[in-house]
Amino acid sequence: MKYLKTRINKIIIAVLFCILPAGGLTACKGPAAPPAETDTQILSESIAAETSGTQENSSPEYLALTPEQNTPSSDASSENLPYDSETIIEEQSFSGMDLGDYRDVRFTTSLVTRDGLPHIRYSLASGEETVYTFPDAYASWHFEDTINFITFHDINGDGKKDVITSEQYTTGAGNEDARPFSMVRIYLNQGKEFLFAEGLSISIGNSLEVSDGDAYTAENVLSVLSEPVYCNFYGTDGWTKGEIESFAFLVKEDVLTDDRESLSRKVRYPLHIVRDGSERQINSPEEFLENYDLILNLQVIYDVEGSETEGLFWNQNGVMLGTGAVWFGKTEDGTVKITAIPAEVQYCNPLNVD
Repeated sequence: MKYLKTRINKIIIAVLFCILPAGGLTACKGPAAPPAETDTQILSESIAAETSGTQENSSPEYLALTPEQNTPSSDASSENLPYDSETIIEEQSFSGMDLGDYRDVRFTTSLVTRDGLPHIRYSLASGEETVYTFPDAYASWHFEDTINFITFHDINGDGKKDVITSEQYTTGAGNEDARPFSMVRIYLNQGKEFLFAEGLSISIGNSLEVSDGDAYTAENVLSVLSEPVYCNFYGTDGWTKGEIESFAFLVKEDVLTDDRESLSRKVRYPLHIVRDGSERQINSPEEFLENYDLILNLQVIYDVEGSETEGLFWNQNGVMLGTGAVWFGKTEDGTVKITAIPAEVQYCNPLNVD
């Protein structure tokens, strides 16, 4: 029911806002997405040598890796781990990596078992110490036996290498029904942490056939993410799925976690708002934080909390999150920023919270 209401609201908003010239919504013909610069037959040793000692923002794109075999080659102690056992997959682990705030670390891929069922875990290690463990994903499914690829690529233009992986899973529905299928994990680089963009990751299946493991290559996934599916009415190029939908995810994450400082850095200033019948101008992140409760009133918060972050509505005003709580798009300097936070939006408040 919640999903249906969200869809109905989006249709209503589309009718109200999308008053465009005939053919306007289909006029966005950005350049074809370039093929991903990756090589699916490079050995891990050459990857480590190429990336060792490089700075994240100045290093070339890390190449994707698809080893010829996925045989686990070394065991790690499972003591104090939330798993029954852990086995490091050397062919999918890379040394000398610079990712986020972590320098010269080892990106480690591990086959772990939980209650006797196999899963894949990714982590960063410095020496013998694990300094970061990536959020778990698809825990209700079982890792089948194949990692399609691992690649490191800035998908949203923020200058930070994000982590994109693809694995094959089974549902555990029985020998006859448990057919392998492929899924993607997109971890957005936030410096000290990497956030799992679940919706964006799952949406890749709208473009690639999940039952066709051969379709899940780094080239194909990056091509989907770099497709200009959102029209730029003030330029020639479209805005890509990767940059727009990852931004929407991060905005929602900031609201859900009440990360006010992070959200304030995502706004284009000056920001004009209307609250209590009067117009206000917010000129800086500091002013945004001072007026946060006024800007993000309950209407805005409820709308963002219930919003989807994929397949977003857009028109000449930009891209819309929720039923109109937040509008955003690319700015003059090429960055994606929030451009408007209207006060009057529709939202669901089943508990009648004031």
